[in-house]
Amino acid sequence: MKSGEQRLFGLFGDPVGHSLSPYLQNEAFRLLGVDGVYLKFRIKREELATAIAAVRCLNFAGVNITIPHKEKVIPYLDQLAGDAFLTGSVNTVVPEGGKLIGYSTDGEGFLLSLRNEAGVEPAGKRVVILGAGGAARALAFRLVQEEVAALDLVGRDPEKTRRLTAELQEKTGFPASGHTFASPHLPRVAAAADLVINATPLGMAPDLLSKPVFPLAACPGGCLVADLVYNPLETAFLKEADRLGLATLSGLGMLVYQGILACRLWTGRTPPFAPLYRLLKQRLTGEK
Repeated sequence: MKSGEQRLFGLFGDPVGHSLSPYLQNEAFRLLGVDGVYLKFRIKREELATAIAAVRCLNFAGVNITIPHKEKVIPYLDQLAGDAFLTGSVNTVVPEGGKLIGYSTDGEGFLLSLRNEAGVEPAGKRVVILGAGGAARALAFRLVQEEVAALDLVGRDPEKTRRLTAELQEKTGFPASGHTFASPHLPRVAAAADLVINATPLGMAPDLLSKPVFPLAACPGGCLVADLVYNPLETAFLKEADRLGLATLSGLGMLVYQGILACRLWTGRTPPFAPLYRLLKQRLTGEK
């Protein structure tokens, strides 16, 4: 439905070459009859301020933010709303009334995938999140709000992990535990886990063989292993979990759900899940 005033949307991150978001959003616009085009832009750290200024002067209708800018983008925005206000992580920018407002759809997108694809309710579960970046922050705060029983954060940078656990305690009162990937306590953490989530970029194409160093073999049989990486559909981390007989959840469902939520913020309309999921799975696997 071409109006002659096509709206511009984009993805800002580094890297972005692997991203399926343009396929997702452009198909969502087609399904909804929205006259828009969604493009991906590789934005280096030192270019972020200029890129956000471009959102204003080029009259973007909406932008997604991905690695490594989900936290660093905040100083260049006018306001935070919803989960972004609590978590300090932004993946969606909405221009509104002359202001740029930051939202996060990551946490809600993951919960929708967890419930609708894996049939798992997070309340009462013991959860391990690998990573301490923007996606890990979004999931940690959202899972605490869903009343998980315990939360262990495993990060590469001990200070960054400590800051995240301290923020969780300060803002929610929840006593999350922090660890490094070298911690001797990880087998004990794994043995008590109901849900392990890889929120690092390890395993993302083209680095297909990399994976977080975590003792999945120590996890109990009923543990679910999730990976936020969606390209490839089955990461090295998920392959290891599958070999061990553990249930797995790929990042594709979360990608689709968080994209649907972002599209709704930009357009006020909700595209359907099934055709978008099917399209992206075809792009990843080559299946017809």
